[in-house]
Amino acid sequence: MGNTFINALIDMNRLDHVGVKQWLFYPGMLFRSSSSWWGTGRPRNFTHEGLDLCFFETNDAKRFRLDSSTRIPVTQPGKILYIIDDFIGKTIIWEPICNSRKSIPICVLYAHVTPENRLKAGDAFSGGEPIARVAPVDPERTPLPPHLHLSVMVKAALPFSDRIEWKYLNHMDRSAFLDPAPLAGIDALNMGMIDFAGNVNVCDDYPVYPVIEMEN
Repeated sequence: MGNTFINALIDMNRLDHVGVKQWLFYPGMLFRSSSSWWGTGRPRNFTHEGLDLCFFETNDAKRFRLDSSTRIPVTQPGKILYIIDDFIGKTIIWEPICNSRKSIPICVLYAHVTPENRLKAGDAFSGGEPIARVAPVDPERTPLPPHLHLSVMVKAALPFSDRIEWKYLNHMDRSAFLDPAPLAGIDALNMGMIDFAGNVNVCDDYPVYPVIEMEN
């Protein structure tokens, strides 16, 4: 994943043509936030174990959001350990190859996605390939726009396979999780905060970014 995930996401989806200046976050979208970023912003039952990517601002101050056409890349060699259901779509649990003996082995969770066709546990990638798209959301069931949830987990804390389900992971001790922002390439230079108001409509207040057709 490295520092290049955001750049790879921008390149793969040709977001550079609109000029991404910064990624925008309500407080509830950040790692370890205790509040939600939808509805009235009520407290979460458990602190947020990841980072939600959805909104961005362009160089000319326009604001857009991701949608279900957004492709999700992996940016370094690794393999898929599991694909599980979550409350919006699927979660892909990815193990990047650890190139340093000093590095702690980790797993990256790409949540609320639709995996690429025929993707399965055990598949290996060299980096640079798309593995999923952001999953569509049923607004009647979930008051959220399509978005990517990223979590980084210490591999040693990963539960046994019979316990790997979204609800269990969501309830795990937070010491098992690391802040995904540095690994994703999100920092003070490319992120901005949005004040949350209870009357904000996170689904309708941000248009979907203009899509550029991909070459075959």
